[in-house]
Amino acid sequence: MSIYESYYQIGGVKQHKEFEAYLERILFDKEERERFYREVLKINNDVSVDTFKPYFEEYAAERKSNQQDYTPDSVAKILATITRGSNDTDYSGYDMTAGTGTLIIQKWWDDMNCDTPFTYAPHRYLYKADELSDSAIIYLIHNLALRGMNAIVVHGDVLEGTTKNIYFIQNSDDDYLHFSDISVMPRSDAIAMEFGVSEWIGEPIEHVESQEVILNFAYPSIKEVFEVDYSNKPFEGKGLDYYHNRIKLKDVTHSIERSKKTRFIQKGQ
Repeated sequence: MSIYESYYQIGGVKQHKEFEAYLERILFDKEERERFYREVLKINNDVSVDTFKPYFEEYAAERKSNQQDYTPDSVAKILATITRGSNDTDYSGYDMTAGTGTLIIQKWWDDMNCDTPFTYAPHRYLYKADELSDSAIIYLIHNLALRGMNAIVVHGDVLEGTTKNIYFIQNSDDDYLHFSDISVMPRSDAIAMEFGVSEWIGEPIEHVESQEVILNFAYPSIKEVFEVDYSNKPFEGKGLDYYHNRIKLKDVTHSIERSKKTRFIQKGQ
């Protein structure tokens, strides 16, 4: 039995269209999604490379219409190596045409290997991926969540800013052996401004799994965006202090709006 046939067996399907429908259906079904991930890892536990790229290229890539031929793993590894420690953005890695996630996954793997199992913590890394393709976006999100990554995934046109939805992928347990939650950012003006959305298109999705957001203090502007004032709470100064390093996901919109307003007032002065 091939790996692809094994994927079909896990999902209880018999052909590609049914498999893609299954992947889309379980995207917001945490229990079934994580069951699928566990079974996939039994078949292929090499998380250093894109799990679904070979399958996607063979069955779903839109080569003629969108020129979807993806980066070889060897090239992705070279890029991750030569960009090590040279980030000029608020993210640990950013791919504006992410496809199914090959480059971002290799960057994440390189980041992990520059750390140790005793010091690596998912909350210290935050990745960003933009992708236009409706077919690729599902594979991309599953790839990141399966690896327990923290990431912002923008489904839209990075040049025009037309955006369908923005996904928030978070390893809520901050444990590299755990999978990530998948939530969808609200379609607020503040979110649109922060992520360069010129127009929301398609149907909005309302789905929240991460009840708390783990702040990433390594990147100042990300901290600023998600900051909530807990100055009246005691700071214990060890590890992930509950009050100072976590906020409720429902507070994100309000905190961004306040942050943007403050920046506007300061700029006006």
